[in-house]
Amino acid sequence: MDLLKELHFNGWWIVALPALLMGLDIMTGLINAWASKTFESSKMRTGLGKKFGEMAYIVVGIAATVAMDLPQYILCGIAAYIIFMELLSIMENCDELGAPVPGFIKTAFATAETALQSDSYTELMAKLSKMDKAQLEEVKRLLNDHKEV
Repeated sequence: MDLLKELHFNGWWIVALPALLMGLDIMTGLINAWASKTFESSKMRTGLGKKFGEMAYIVVGIAATVAMDLPQYILCGIAAYIIFMELLSIMENCDELGAPVPGFIKTAFATAETALQSDSYTELMAKLSKMDKAQLEEVKRLLNDHKEV
């Protein structure tokens, strides 16, 4: 646990975390396809191509940040988007494998995904504000429980 407390966000996490989540997504997807007997190599090739493209975005973001002296928040935005999409895919795979995702998390991710696809931050905030009080309280409780650990 002390090791985790000592980790700080730096440039390596912009590459490492998306790569780690991509690997986890590939594993959960393979296990899901194996369990449901629906493995298709064409789907695997398409998925791996997508992962390669996502890593290319990060590499281009790093190159643009360094070469053009752009602010790092642009690169962080690229990484954050990829991380979000990988988390969403992992949750879908786990849900299909029988490890259900709590409803309030599904609602929050679905709302964020819709808004990200429409490129509207205002829309995202409006939809999140429509979450009912019980869902928001559950999110707060979980975040507080996490802080105490």
